[in-house]
Amino acid sequence: MEQAPERVPYSLWQLVRYFLRLGTLGFGGPVALVGYMQRDLVEQRAWIDEADYKEGLALAQLCPGPLAAQLAMYLGYVRYRILGATLVGLAFIWP
Repeated sequence: MEQAPERVPYSLWQLVRYFLRLGTLGFGGPVALVGYMQRDLVEQRAWIDEADYKEGLALAQLCPGPLAAQLAMYLGYVRYRILGATLVGLAFIWP
């Protein structure tokens, strides 16, 4: 028996808008921005589950480069794959 696909609690547009706002107004450096993502997306909005967040954070810490931007792109990739990662990455670093 097949399971119904999991309903995503947020649209790609909502995620892109969130990261555009965070990239524009966020301050405190990458570690602070990562904390904002955890608070907003995992705890308050429940858009991302804790396991996906921790996996993304671990992968972002392993790779060289800006931690917050890599985590943002991973979170876009989790539900919306390449398009999500691309749009979220552009929205986050554009400002």
